[in-house]
Amino acid sequence: MISPDNWRRVLADVEVFGDSCNVYAVTGAEGTLFINAGTGSWLDTVPGRFQPPYSLLCTHYFRDHSAGAAEASQRGFDVLVPAGEALIFNDPVEHFRSRQSYIVYDNIWDTFVPITPIPATPVHDLETFDINGFKVTVVPLPGVTPNHSGFAVTTPASGCDVVFCGEAIHSRGRMARLAPLQYDYNDLGGAVNAYYSAGELRRRTPQALMPSLGEPILDGIDDALKALQRSLESLCSGRPLERELLKIVGDDRLERVTDHVWMEPHSEAASWYVISESGKALVIDYGYSGGFGLDTPTGMEKNWQWPSYPTRDRRRVLPHGFEPLKRQLGIDRIDVVLLSHFHDDHVAGVPMLRRRFGTECWVPENFASLLEHPEAHRFPCNWPEPLAIDRRLPLDREFTWEEFTFRLAPMSGHTRFSTAIAFEADGKRFAHTGDQHFFSGAKLSSSEGDWTSARPIHNEVYRNGARSDSYIRSAELLRAWWPDIILSGHQRPMYTDDTFFDLVTTWGEEFQMLHRSTMALGDDTPHFDIDSWGGWIWPYRIHVRDGETATVSVTVRNPLPTAAKLTVQLVGPDGWVGGSAEIDAPVRAESTVELWIRPIGPCRRQPIAAELVAGGMRFGQVADALVTVGGSAF
Repeated sequence: MISPDNWRRVLADVEVFGDSCNVYAVTGAEGTLFINAGTGSWLDTVPGRFQPPYSLLCTHYFRDHSAGAAEASQRGFDVLVPAGEALIFNDPVEHFRSRQSYIVYDNIWDTFVPITPIPATPVHDLETFDINGFKVTVVPLPGVTPNHSGFAVTTPASGCDVVFCGEAIHSRGRMARLAPLQYDYNDLGGAVNAYYSAGELRRRTPQALMPSLGEPILDGIDDALKALQRSLESLCSGRPLERELLKIVGDDRLERVTDHVWMEPHSEAASWYVISESGKALVIDYGYSGGFGLDTPTGMEKNWQWPSYPTRDRRRVLPHGFEPLKRQLGIDRIDVVLLSHFHDDHVAGVPMLRRRFGTECWVPENFASLLEHPEAHRFPCNWPEPLAIDRRLPLDREFTWEEFTFRLAPMSGHTRFSTAIAFEADGKRFAHTGDQHFFSGAKLSSSEGDWTSARPIHNEVYRNGARSDSYIRSAELLRAWWPDIILSGHQRPMYTDDTFFDLVTTWGEEFQMLHRSTMALGDDTPHFDIDSWGGWIWPYRIHVRDGETATVSVTVRNPLPTAAKLTVQLVGPDGWVGGSAEIDAPVRAESTVELWIRPIGPCRRQPIAAELVAGGMRFGQVADALVTVGGSAF
């Protein structure tokens, strides 16, 4: 049996137990906090020594830090984990099942996870929550994992501002291990993250750091962290990409476009700030920070926060724009976020804005449902956290915020679930075009653009819902609005002239001709346009109890050049029975019908499909969805 004497007092109200990692206990009158679980060998020493109730905070999923959390949960501990890693804690079996184990070109340590499911509650970056009489703030400290977190607590007896910082630092100038910092094949992006985290800890100026590997640091904290940053600079000195990224870590600033319109140059997708005379801020899009943003050097398209392979545990929104908004413009909150389209790099930070400022989220009606119900669809680049939408904005109708008037119009090409946003400020007409239009060879300055050598960059994404006339329509829209300045998702402001509008018009025609010459898109032939969508099923992820019938909406496209009768039927594996319906559909139109399917027995993520017959022609199973029957989760 492990002796209670293995606990060692660090502060008047903080003790540490040496397990496979340091396990810390913070005692208070209303309960005890434990930070990290190790193997769980310490659990038998808890009763009688520490005040219940007990809560366990995990800084990250590494097995030497988290394996004991399963038994802690069984003993009644509340287990809280970083939101980005909650799925791994709750369902490691599914994580291992979906993880490639043969052809592996990423080295992130996401197999060093607990092997037993741990019922865990997610906690979010910058969130401050009350638990067992303590106020705990989640500190984003990416490094050995992209979602690695620290927990800041002011201890009740000693009154010390402590950060339980996990593996963010081991000792002065050192981390316990570097191998986990290699996220992809031969990169060291995690070292850039660790450099950021050291800077974040320096900015917080804690009175004590409690590493999970290494001794508690009670003095010389800033010197220890500064030395770690120097060590990481040396480590990356022979790596051109990481060396350049280190230069912009912490370069959080805004740049002026006009007096009332500002941009964030290093956000992954551009965030554009509209500032009112009353000192309020509206931001168009708010996604990830990090990377070169609008200043991407050729060949260095890299965000330092995450590895290339996108899963939830590898993506994270770090705070950006808050400090320069206050420092440069004297504004301490963001009033409204207005979204141009639903992709994660443009919307993932919205929940953080709401938690931090109570920011209202305004979304055009043509993609609002995708953000409210991400589980219901599988369109690309889908952030999994549902957004609370305060205002659904109709298209082709004006609305106001403060003294500014905005107008929205549908836009497709990069994605059909997008809008163009028009407004006026400082005597200039602006149009925000999302990710629709990007250019190479354009020469831009702060007051004019030279478009004579510019060429459009292909940014159509077929699975996003591109159509052959997408760029013709967006060119017509821009000509109708004739903005002076184009704001986009990933390039600096574009100052228009007649040549610009001729360019986008020519590109729309060229884009359509290019696809008509390489794909069977004749006016008299059956086809599903260039995106080749036959349809989709809503919701895509379906969870019902055993014995229940599932009901869904099925949208299908008439691929024929004439009006036609469409027959749609849901089909599943042997023994499942699905409903069918007939629809009279106009030429090339999309139509939606409600259908049902009756599963047999428990299953997990079983595919079903919608079969389409149009005008007597069979087009097969054009849409799919996944059904889970029984169990506690999809």
